[in-house]
Amino acid sequence: MPSRSLVIGVIGVIIIAILVAMAVLQPPALRREAVLIVGTTFDPKTLDPALAYDIASAIVIQNIFDTLVTYKPGTTELQGKLAERWESNENATVWTFYLRKGVKFHDGTELTAGDVKYSIERAKELQGPPAFLIDVIDTVEVVDDYTVRFILKYPFAPFPALMAFMLTAPVSPEAAEELGESFAENPVGTGPFKLESWVKGQEVVLVANEDYWRGKPKIDKVIIRIFKDPSSLRIALENGEVDMAFGIQPSDVPALLENPDIKSLSIEGLVIEWLGMNLRKEPFNNPLFRKAVNYAINYDYILENILKGTAVRLYGPLPPGIWGYDPNIESYAYKYDPEKAKELLAQAGYPNGEGLPKIELLISTEERAERGEVAAVIQDNLRQIGIEVEIVNLDWSTFLDRLFAKDFDMYMVDWFPDYADPDNWFYPLFSTEGLGLDGYNNSRVDELTRKARTITDVEERTRIYHELQRIVVEDAPWAFLYVPKLYVFMQKNVEGFVLYPAYYIDFYPVYKTS
Repeated sequence: MPSRSLVIGVIGVIIIAILVAMAVLQPPALRREAVLIVGTTFDPKTLDPALAYDIASAIVIQNIFDTLVTYKPGTTELQGKLAERWESNENATVWTFYLRKGVKFHDGTELTAGDVKYSIERAKELQGPPAFLIDVIDTVEVVDDYTVRFILKYPFAPFPALMAFMLTAPVSPEAAEELGESFAENPVGTGPFKLESWVKGQEVVLVANEDYWRGKPKIDKVIIRIFKDPSSLRIALENGEVDMAFGIQPSDVPALLENPDIKSLSIEGLVIEWLGMNLRKEPFNNPLFRKAVNYAINYDYILENILKGTAVRLYGPLPPGIWGYDPNIESYAYKYDPEKAKELLAQAGYPNGEGLPKIELLISTEERAERGEVAAVIQDNLRQIGIEVEIVNLDWSTFLDRLFAKDFDMYMVDWFPDYADPDNWFYPLFSTEGLGLDGYNNSRVDELTRKARTITDVEERTRIYHELQRIVVEDAPWAFLYVPKLYVFMQKNVEGFVLYPAYYIDFYPVYKTS
């Protein structure tokens, strides 16, 4: 007869076996989907990197597409992305990039040098707003499947930095050819996220790319919700309805910085905000009138009362954070002097504003909420010297359409750099080979801008950019307003996000702790 202990032991073994079998047979618990909800006031215009030229579109595109080159986290220092390395000949007219192997587009096709060539040539052919940036490229050669060579029209030192801009991102040739114009709403790239859906003006939904060459993102889905009213964005953040917020208006920043339940990141950025004028027509073709406008604006009032410490003064074409900035620029920049403004207005032929038509000032508060208040201050400042201004607040897409069509008297807008080099302020914005938004035309500026982008010596380039700043400030094609700091506000369980000076928004490293 078996002992009592033996019976108990056998029963114990049986129970353990049953529990193990139940554990094996029971279906595994479903992993909770990791979703990041991003609130923003930025409303994308297009998701085609060949056509996009606004920060709202860029935020999405930067996560659907990869570029050959990118920035080291939180800096303007370059590192490889789709390209493992690159090199140039001695005079910087030939640049060769060596691609990573095994990178796949979202449609499963493998990235090759031929796709890079196709994408650059497609961007040139489409001639979207940023296409002028790649005019420097003469031809693109496929050396082999993973080596691509760019032959430039002239030496261009910042070329690797240009290759970090979304315009140059490879697109799937198969998808682009099949979809045609609708590719802008159905983009196919190599990036960490794929587009799931886009309801214009409301929401963009991205899902993780399971086959991403760097490994699947930690977040399964990114839902980007677009808020027309920045006050509603703040409330949504405080109520926990969004995990991250971009585009918080300056008046809400101090309170959020004090909120113990919200964390933030900020950085001195490279973005500039200015008041542009259409130099193609009167009275803006008169430099005396433009200088009067510059002296009429109460910059300190705007910085202290509207922006509340979230920005610093912009004295000229370059932000203080980019190399080549002239540290002496404040000595020759414009300062608030309404009496001087009145004198210049009279010298321009408009004493007390006599003979001037009402001037239309285009803005879009959808893209930057504080712009309405800043514009109202400028409107009042100009009225005090005799210039009557009507503010026209447009939706972001319509604003861009009118801006690129040069259909304006005056406008306010900001500039997010395409690449972190002084060339990216002077060439697009002041050279006659660039965007030509304002109709500014100075042969000396053209000459120096071309010279600076064709030499490699940094000290010589710096001297040129100092001279360029003096010339442009003297010509006063704009009223130079301010450099906003870059902020992101987050729930306390959001980790991994990094702010970049060039405002590159990367959701790939982001995760939530609960």
